[in-house]
Amino acid sequence: MRKVALVIGIRECADGNDLLNAISNAQDMANALKQIDFRIDEPKLNLTCRNIKHALIDFEDSFTSGDLVLFYFAGHGTQWEVC
Repeated sequence: MRKVALVIGIRECADGNDLLNAISNAQDMANALKQIDFRIDEPKLNLTCRNIKHALIDFEDSFTSGDLVLFYFAGHGTQWEVC
């Protein structure tokens, strides 16, 4: 069984209320997951909506049935109608 993960950290927020620890949290999580043998690229940081969509699609294409899959997000949550 493969272990695969996608880690995203978004510090910047449109309203100016940046999350100061979101980037370091994402980096720390990625490092911790690597230590327990997760297959993971570098964390995706400060992505745009469009880039997040692409990262999620690429991630979904990277795993298969039977893989252990983990998604971690550090940042403000929001709902997008159209990106």
